[in-house]
Amino acid sequence: MDSGVNYIVNNTGIPTSEWGKYKPAGVNPDGPSVDFSELLSGKNQEITGKLTDGAKKTLQRLKANPNAISKVDWMDLMHELNAMGAISDTDYQGSGMMFHLVPLGDMNNPFPTSADMQDTLDRINRWPGNPLDYLDQWAFSLKKWGTELSRELNPDGTPKYKDVSPVYDQAAACGRVSNLIKGLLAVDLKPHTCREDGLRAVLCFCILCAGD
Repeated sequence: MDSGVNYIVNNTGIPTSEWGKYKPAGVNPDGPSVDFSELLSGKNQEITGKLTDGAKKTLQRLKANPNAISKVDWMDLMHELNAMGAISDTDYQGSGMMFHLVPLGDMNNPFPTSADMQDTLDRINRWPGNPLDYLDQWAFSLKKWGTELSRELNPDGTPKYKDVSPVYDQAAACGRVSNLIKGLLAVDLKPHTCREDGLRAVLCFCILCAGD
């Protein structure tokens, strides 16, 4: 089956000359992305430890006030996670903010986009400020669309579309990225002061001495 993708451009405010900055890194092309079970084993601390100060500050703001994240800050964070391989290229593109890649299926019998999807994209383009809310909205709209396509039948009663799995695959990509971010938000992102670090060192030394 030939699969096609329709690009719907979001109003990011980023000039076309800078779009190349956000292209997939190629470190982890097809996945998998880091999953929730890995995050529970401490992978989230390893990932946040590799992030730049700017990306950590974005996570801190997302934790404190999820409705005040700019598109550019979110895209920069996603690009860093993609560049380190935590988010695969497939999931990075499937959940991207600059372009929404809408699967069209068989180009000889492409999926018709729904009015609900366009309404969702319009809301996302106005940017709710909460990127996790945007991921949830887009995933929900995709799943609803996939269900509608699955119900479509030919006159003889056979399914009109042989394979709608690309729609559900993209919804799953949004879910994986959302879970990754939620796992990273569980990490203590507050910067430690020199005094706090000093107290920790003294406490550890005292515990070691007590053990002797």
